[in-house]
Amino acid sequence: MIAAKHLYDRFLQIVKPRKSDGVPPTVCNVPALMADIHHDGLRYREIEQPTGSTRFHTFLRRLARINIVVFHPVLLALMGRSGSDQADRDAAAVALESYLVRRIICWADTRGYNDVMLSLLAALADLDSGVPAAPAIAKALAEQSAEAYRWPDDGHVRRAWVSQRFYGGYNRRRVLMVLEALEEYFQCDSDKGEPIVKFDFSGLEIEHILPQEWEKHWPLPWGESARIDRESRLHGIGNLTLVTGKLNPSLSNAAWLDAPSGAKGKRTALDEHSKLQLNAQLVKRWPGAWNEATIDERAAMLFETARLIWPPPPADGAAA
Repeated sequence: MIAAKHLYDRFLQIVKPRKSDGVPPTVCNVPALMADIHHDGLRYREIEQPTGSTRFHTFLRRLARINIVVFHPVLLALMGRSGSDQADRDAAAVALESYLVRRIICWADTRGYNDVMLSLLAALADLDSGVPAAPAIAKALAEQSAEAYRWPDDGHVRRAWVSQRFYGGYNRRRVLMVLEALEEYFQCDSDKGEPIVKFDFSGLEIEHILPQEWEKHWPLPWGESARIDRESRLHGIGNLTLVTGKLNPSLSNAAWLDAPSGAKGKRTALDEHSKLQLNAQLVKRWPGAWNEATIDERAAMLFETARLIWPPPPADGAAA
């Protein structure tokens, strides 16, 4: 990567006449260069302000949420290739997004991403301009065998997925992105795979199903380890969902089931106040109780969906 303060100097090196023995110096084709800069500017605007509904544009929106910009040169190179049609860009997006999200879930180091980015650019440079790029990108990512660069497999991701503290552990925007991706998948799946066009997630907030203030309405099971078990699951992915705006605190902290007095429970509140598939599946699958065991069940269920959104590295790659 070139530091911004050195950008102009590097530009002058690119455009200055090239000298070689016995051959007149070549002069830069300025109109062609400016046309390339213009087209890259349009592509960069698309990266920064995606408006489409393709899988590639979904990736661009998610990339902004997880705030990783180092792979922008790879995206520019991909978008400028004559051999990369929409299907190829979509496939490349799935591979790149899987690589990044799986590493986020596993708390993998990001300091080596410059090296990974350069290896992807090199892989693209080795391709003929008219061939698809996604297979080369997936292969290059899967061949990152060093621990610092590895594309985590299902075993690594599942262990982190079911055990890590998501809320208050990972960056909140990244947790929102994961939950929104799950919701998008459930909506597409329930609508026969039709893409969501400009689905507005801006008003959604993270909600704990078993509330953070659980003491009044959610008594602990008997046993010395009960509180430890509850606290270890409270902020995990199995206990998190999305709601449109915050629920009324009395509903948010209510017991799971309606009270004999008629007071609404958390299950009814989610059912009545949310049209999201995350919550529709939640209240349908666990209508009678919500506890540590069901949190574990839901975390495992959500992982099976997550591995479809962010598939594992190719079986013939070198990734773990």
